[in-house]
Amino acid sequence: MIGFFEWLRRAAFWSLDALKGGQVRKHYLEIQSILDEPESEENQKIRQKILQDLLEHTIETVPFYKDIDKSSFCLEDFPIVEKQMVRENFDQFQSELLVNENNYTVTTSGSTGKPFKLLQNKDKKARNSADTFFFAEQAGYRLGSRLFYLRLWDKQYQKNRLLTLVQNMATYSVDDLTENNLARLVKELQSKGPGKSILAYTSALETICTYVEHDHQTPLDCKIDSIIAVAEALSPNTQERVKNCFGTEVISRYSNSENGILAQQRTKNFTENFQVNWASYHIEILDLNKDRPVKEGQTGRIVITDLFNYAMPLIRYDTGDVGAMEYDAKNKAMALTKIEGRKMDMFTNTKGEYISSHIIHHILQFGGIDQFQFVQETNGEYIIKMKVSLQYDYADEARIRQRYATYFGEDAMIRIEYVEDIPLLPSGKRKLVINKWQQTPANILSEESFD
Repeated sequence: MIGFFEWLRRAAFWSLDALKGGQVRKHYLEIQSILDEPESEENQKIRQKILQDLLEHTIETVPFYKDIDKSSFCLEDFPIVEKQMVRENFDQFQSELLVNENNYTVTTSGSTGKPFKLLQNKDKKARNSADTFFFAEQAGYRLGSRLFYLRLWDKQYQKNRLLTLVQNMATYSVDDLTENNLARLVKELQSKGPGKSILAYTSALETICTYVEHDHQTPLDCKIDSIIAVAEALSPNTQERVKNCFGTEVISRYSNSENGILAQQRTKNFTENFQVNWASYHIEILDLNKDRPVKEGQTGRIVITDLFNYAMPLIRYDTGDVGAMEYDAKNKAMALTKIEGRKMDMFTNTKGEYISSHIIHHILQFGGIDQFQFVQETNGEYIIKMKVSLQYDYADEARIRQRYATYFGEDAMIRIEYVEDIPLLPSGKRKLVINKWQQTPANILSEESFD
């Protein structure tokens, strides 16, 4: 049942948007229409026009692309760009047409710790808002309902109390999930009232689950409309733990700070593939080492074109992430079937071949492990760091080494270190995979054998 204040907040938001010209509503309706049938002939024409308009604006107003032939061009004529390239040529990537407009600055440190700054125009900001509402509703969230948002609430993102009250948001910072704060969170979640939703880093959900499993009966006595995991990979083990703790399915969202929501897992009524946000982005999967497309279903670099950032266009932007895309017959659209994370954080085995970083989650088959991190020191040398509870059986250490020798190589040197905590990154995320081996692997698997 929708509460009165929830309805009031929703009505107030859309009324205010209407007074400002209804830009968010306009974007929302377009997103809804395109993603309902992205491969239909009509929507493909709409998507192609959106892309063509962006490319024309870019070659005419952005200095970095001045050498592209204006009389005849296509997307493939634009070079692949990366963060470092944008960082070093910041002014060259700005549109001369919008350089003096009131653009918004987006800053992210990411996993490397190097700040990355980007400008977004007002229409891009409105598009991001519409994307957020659409994908949140797909997961079960209702605009105006109570949202528990767990992330790193640093200076850039921290909201004042009045704004959180108006937005009906409860903010918890992932670097301050003490036992007292976890107790307060659980108490709020179990309080009476209309439905509630959770948006959180995956590692924060794991921390909550550990607290609940130790101190409460599961599932908790609460009604949760939706749970969305962001920022970090969501393993099947974590999905199961969250379902047991809250009685609600958790879905994974793929997004980044510099662009927005790129894809989101569908609910249990559909497939578990990631629904690509074709309305706001064009996504390509390219070979790991060459700027050419891979075959459908094969793993490669995730390269995106942001269709609505006219202030500082990102055309064929290499996200640094690795994934695979296939046609989803049930939903009649190309979908991301795999998102591996960053290429720089993938493992290589003792032969120098890339292997999936998802193998780390097999460690949760062993009991009593609260936190873990895998580090590749050199070719063939690996460290598994673990924070363990009293339930951990130290006899499992040999079995863990044996299990991971099947992935890394029988000649791999695998060391286990017991730690008091796996520290958070400055971004508030917890890095599960670190590859310190900086040399180029001697033998990289071909596309046909990558999986």
